Amino acid sequence: MATMTDIAREAGVSLSTVSYALSGKRPISEATRTRIQSAIDRLDYHPAAAARALATQRTSLIGIAVPRHERVDDHVIMEFVGSILEAAHAHDHDILLVAAEDHARTMKVVEEGKVDALIAMDLVEEDPRLPALARLPRPVVLIGYPQDSGGLACVDFDFLSGTMLAVRELARRGARRVALMVPPLRPDGPVPTYARRARLGYEMGCRELGLEPLLIETGHDPEEVEAAVRAHLAGRGGSVAADGSIPADGLIVHHERALPPLARALAAQQVSVPEDLQLVAIAPRDVAQSGPAEMSSVDLPIPAIGRTAVTMVLELLGASEVAPHSRLLSPSFTARATTRAL
Repeated sequence: MATMTDIAREAGVSLSTVSYALSGKRPISEATRTRIQSAIDRLDYHPAAAARALATQRTSLIGIAVPRHERVDDHVIMEFVGSILEAAHAHDHDILLVAAEDHARTMKVVEEGKVDALIAMDLVEEDPRLPALARLPRPVVLIGYPQDSGGLACVDFDFLSGTMLAVRELARRGARRVALMVPPLRPDGPVPTYARRARLGYEMGCRELGLEPLLIETGHDPEEVEAAVRAHLAGRGGSVAADGSIPADGLIVHHERALPPLARALAAQQVSVPEDLQLVAIAPRDVAQSGPAEMSSVDLPIPAIGRTAVTMVLELLGASEVAPHSRLLSPSFTARATTRAL
């Protein structure tokens, strides 16, 4: 059976050059690549994946730019990574994780051909990475839906329609004022694309139904969440206050890390769910079902987003005439213990 040493001798190159050609770790001239491929063919060298990678200049690797900062929820990020890995494996591909914050390294990995395509996560509006990503010679798929994608392919959950759906479902069940709980945005900081679209959908839903909006921005520390509950959610049953305002009797939570302290804070303030306050989470199904009371939710379909991202990558790799495009996954509502029956 032929070895890499035999290939190097047959092609008249060094062993390291063969290794680099097969692994894609360093650029190899086209003439040298052709000589190595010819040697592989003559000697019937059989590590099929390596030979195929050399012949097609494909690695069967998909890069994922994974965010690692305090704003992201590690549980959600790893659920995305797991779904992408599973979908890629089903199509004989593997994944390579790179830190999204190290943009220079991400670009180098793609430009040097170490991956066939890139999936970039954690998009923000006016993301500074987009112009450089748009110039890459390999396909790029964004998980996120910026107002200007720079011509890149995008996939995400339809957060705008999802929050509108949550407002409608709470109103159908008798809520007279619906609040939205979200993490705070820094005035001069980046705005995640999902945050912009969720807030816009909430505003549109309230306006559509003639409801007075109430945006509750809070961190996820128990003290912050309890203060928000005392300030905004301790009213009972939608009764009208002396100033004519109506306390929130419906709450949409688009803030997964605040959900555990929120349940404790509501209990401490003797706010009964769903009698006093109906609650809908915008969250993955397993998160919504993990608390002491299973929460009604607009389910965030992370596995479907991951599978769709891989499908779009393979479409772009497989057909040069496929143009980058966007896909938004439609929302669905699941009633559980934290909303009233219709």
